[in-house]
Amino acid sequence: MTASPLIPAATVMVLRDYNGRLEVLMLRRNRQLKSFGGAWVFPGGRVDEVDAPGEGEVERARAAAIRETLEETGLDIEGADMAVLSCWIPPVQEKRRFSTWFFIVRAPDMLVQIDQGEIHDYRWVCPKEFLESVPSPDIMIVPPTYVSLTTLTQFSNVDSVISYIHGAKTDIFETRFAKDDQGFVTLWKADAAYENLDFEAEGPRHRLLCRPDKWEYQRD
Repeated sequence: MTASPLIPAATVMVLRDYNGRLEVLMLRRNRQLKSFGGAWVFPGGRVDEVDAPGEGEVERARAAAIRETLEETGLDIEGADMAVLSCWIPPVQEKRRFSTWFFIVRAPDMLVQIDQGEIHDYRWVCPKEFLESVPSPDIMIVPPTYVSLTTLTQFSNVDSVISYIHGAKTDIFETRFAKDDQGFVTLWKADAAYENLDFEAEGPRHRLLCRPDKWEYQRD
């Protein structure tokens, strides 16, 4: 199978310290949208021609993340300390494949003002509490969102997150979707089942089990 070309994109996890805990900004997409309508996401979108033309892939993605955050939330993060968390590459079977860079940034001291077009709602959430509600008919998210929120559960404040991410290797998630007898499984390279889909094979685990009553991220 010939894979569709990758479309550069970016998203940003906007963080704040509030009442002694770490919170992240989540946006709810318009339910009428064909792509992930009703899903809870982070600010972001595809890289456009206006986004740092002539620069490298990461810098263009950074510019797109800044622009999209301003358009969708009214928050101006230009010039802020943005740390690169990860890059997500969809399966080759997908018709539209967005190669998405995930950034982390501290929220500016501004009020969120959603656009009421593509975005219909927003919440500041505690990552651990939000994940405890997944899966739910009222909380639709996709695997990259779930895994990225799981990363945040290790930290108690913005400083510790940004310090850690700056010193860590950028994660590259090359994704494969599959099913077993209990539900959906999302696999990433390094998982023992990534190539042959033998879910019981001995070896490392890097997968997200999406069960009707519980999601579980496994990584050795």
